[in-house]
Amino acid sequence: MKGSRRPERFAPLDDAQRAAWERALALWGVAMHDARALVEGGQRGRIAWFEFPPRVTIDPEQIAGLGGADELESIFAHEVGHHVVSPSTALDAHKIQHQMGRALVASGAPRVDRDQVALLANLWTDLLVNTRLEALQSEADPAREAGIVRSMRALTASSRGHDARGDVSRVGWLYMTTLARLWRLEPGALAPPTPPGPPQLPQARPAETDLEHVEERFREKERALRAAAQVRREAEQELRRARRGDPRLDVVDAADAVRTFAHDPISGAVVFGLIAAPYLLDDAAEQDAQGGRGTPRGGPCDVSVGTPGEDEMGRILADRRLTEPLPQGSAPTDVDRALDPQRGRGEGQRLGPAQTAAVHGAAPSDAATVAWYRAAAGPWVLPWTQRRGPQDAGSVPGPLELWDLGDELADIDWAASFARSTPVIPGVTTQRRSALEDEPARRDAAITLDLFIDSSGSMIRPDQGSPAIVAGAILCLSILRGGGRVRVTSFSGPGQVAGDLEHTRRLDQALASLLHFFGGSTAFPLDLLERRFGTCAPADAERVRHLVVLSDDGLMSMFGVGDASRSHVAAAVRPAFTTATLMLMDPFRRVADHAAQAGYDVLYIDSMADAPQACARLGEVLRG
Repeated sequence: MKGSRRPERFAPLDDAQRAAWERALALWGVAMHDARALVEGGQRGRIAWFEFPPRVTIDPEQIAGLGGADELESIFAHEVGHHVVSPSTALDAHKIQHQMGRALVASGAPRVDRDQVALLANLWTDLLVNTRLEALQSEADPAREAGIVRSMRALTASSRGHDARGDVSRVGWLYMTTLARLWRLEPGALAPPTPPGPPQLPQARPAETDLEHVEERFREKERALRAAAQVRREAEQELRRARRGDPRLDVVDAADAVRTFAHDPISGAVVFGLIAAPYLLDDAAEQDAQGGRGTPRGGPCDVSVGTPGEDEMGRILADRRLTEPLPQGSAPTDVDRALDPQRGRGEGQRLGPAQTAAVHGAAPSDAATVAWYRAAAGPWVLPWTQRRGPQDAGSVPGPLELWDLGDELADIDWAASFARSTPVIPGVTTQRRSALEDEPARRDAAITLDLFIDSSGSMIRPDQGSPAIVAGAILCLSILRGGGRVRVTSFSGPGQVAGDLEHTRRLDQALASLLHFFGGSTAFPLDLLERRFGTCAPADAERVRHLVVLSDDGLMSMFGVGDASRSHVAAAVRPAFTTATLMLMDPFRRVADHAAQAGYDVLYIDSMADAPQACARLGEVLRG
């Protein structure tokens, strides 16, 4: 456990603790596995925590030291509230954290910090739980102040509202004052009436001083570096001042968010995150400038959630609430621009693959990245099959008609004849079933695709949210859902080729090849193209093959520029394909004549951001 200095050891609850535990369960009307008590190895200041699979743990020593021993029932009830109210499930916990990551990015965080994400998520869910818990306890015993309020009063001096120096942090003041407002307490009940002032950050060293220790040849570079650092610091402070609102008004908005989103914590998380994140970033910047840890500690309560796997990541990112427009204006991110060029406003504040992996902690980057691209491609995907001509569908049974003498005896429908009359009179009561021609059925065949994708240094890296890889994922997903097969090849400079050896029906295998990134120069692998298709029989009605090449430049190397010995290859292998399409950013149309002479179609795009949309048009080409 983070922050522990000794191995943790646990023990069953004693009689007094068990009685408090059972009262807490009865208050919520739920049943859970027994809580446990920490014997040794706890984290200083943390008195209780909830984790998945649902389990509650308390630290009796810390509880006693912080003055909460008399309110053990309320401490238990708070942790059980995480099971009942929020986050309830590990999946919801991950989604709430993802929303907090979005809020941090929208608030100008230089990077997504896992500790900051977890702290904001914990503050939000604690507000939801404590608000509901206070109402339950007040209803159960109207004559007394609610136990959770008494416990928070007792714990205030060492609560989450204070940082490591004992001073109230900005985000802690916001949390405590919001809680007091929700509980209708007197001003200053849980935190000082006056909010902390703006952070005091040290100025960068002047560019012209303290350079004696720098070698003469490096002094000019050091001056430039210091000047740039000063400009950056001033810009960051100006941005913080612009984002910072009035804490007293933000408390009102935070309390309103708790009331409004009491039954939809995932949607409400990003609203609260946008309110609280600037204060948390101020606290972190000030602590970092003073040589401390950049993120305030989480406080006496905690919700521990594990690391999501690939399947869980897919379910998390499939939730549309995680890409809905933010409730306040924000600048579009590069990922927003890349994946939604028509909207162009960036209101979704979509996290990129690297940011997504950072939000969810130690999640394997490959699993998070694969899930991210599957989710990004999902809205564009339809099952694609190859359209073919109609086939004779035969006939279908029609209405009954009279069977007359001279007709085939086998055509008599005896059941219908007996139903009409007994005895049966040939030519009078005998019936037969007529036949009608059925509508011609279309014969659709599965698609086989070879996809070559450029992974040179001019392309966006996979961890940055590449629209080219999204486009490739759309192609692969659509064809695989239609029962087809794909073979993906990633290429960059000479000798830089990776991908599948054979066509596959496995999506994970195709996506792994899509995500391979070299970052070198651009040289199309004509030798590989010749080996694969140089001896193939020409495509026909029975041998249907498709080729797609996706690149961001003119791709002149595909037609032998730079390798004259293979200038014939592209034209020579063209008969092996039913369709061959180049999807290119080529503003000067340099490749147009070469492609036309070799028999290749070119689908031009103005930027890689247009690639996902272009795949819809390309789908019609592949389907025939």
